[in-house]
Amino acid sequence: MAAKRPATIRAGLAAATERPLAQLAASLPKTAGPAPFEPIHDARVALRRLAALLRAAAPYLPAARAAALKREIRWLRRALGPARDLDVFIHETMPALHALFRHEAGLAALLETARQRRRRVAAQLAKVAPSPRARRLVALLRAAVPAKGARPRRAAQAAGLPPSPDAPFGAFVAAVLRRRWKKIARVRRLTKLPMPQLHALRIRLRNFRYLCDGFATALPERRYAAFRRAMTALQDHLGALNDASVAPPLAAALAREAALGHDRAAVARAAGLFAGWGAARREVFHDALDEPWQRMVKRGERMFAALKD
Repeated sequence: MAAKRPATIRAGLAAATERPLAQLAASLPKTAGPAPFEPIHDARVALRRLAALLRAAAPYLPAARAAALKREIRWLRRALGPARDLDVFIHETMPALHALFRHEAGLAALLETARQRRRRVAAQLAKVAPSPRARRLVALLRAAVPAKGARPRRAAQAAGLPPSPDAPFGAFVAAVLRRRWKKIARVRRLTKLPMPQLHALRIRLRNFRYLCDGFATALPERRYAAFRRAMTALQDHLGALNDASVAPPLAAALAREAALGHDRAAVARAAGLFAGWGAARREVFHDALDEPWQRMVKRGERMFAALKD
């Protein structure tokens, strides 16, 4: 049975933040543990979801509090980022390369260097996760729901948001999501976008999906389920494209470090394999972007046509 739609904006934001807050509180202590791969991923996703919700709630919060929360979320995400990049490299990207070029000694050298760097990052994370700053952020996020009677700033009024967090939740959701969707859907073909714009759109779409998930109780259930499947498929496609962009420069950085204690020619060749692999995957995934994009836009338009304020 579908969850009941909250009556007010305050209640809706409280309900939307409940799950990612629980996910963050559960995963953060495990990010420096013996099996941190999933906890780090879960903590980063929870922070992204909370950041997306915070941007939507910001008009109803004091400006200083919203800015502080944004700053602290960014700090913790950046603290977790290097570990996540290395985990993906070690556990996902390197096995794919090794399956293709298993006799390349330089790959083993890169893997050893990546594991050494990952141990150094783990030592840093062991200080971050239990720190007072991290605990304070979780507490601040729990208290971030707008206070009763708070008024939005002028920018929110100009965007057509309801005047109070005690206004109906549905009207708020429709205003927030429609405004963001218009900026996303005006793109016609992803294959025509330069890579920096494509990367920015990937992040915007990811944040939009997180926001939709948080507000799902106010969306038409069947139309949103179809729209979400299309968004997820496209996001997976864009994520693979991004991974193919991230791995080669990380391999090059590891190669410079590995060359100090291993055969330089073998290490350089391994880094070159990553560069070629990344270029090939980027071309394949980039050329296939338009079809899943158009499918997602079509399903998004159907959902918004059925969305009632």
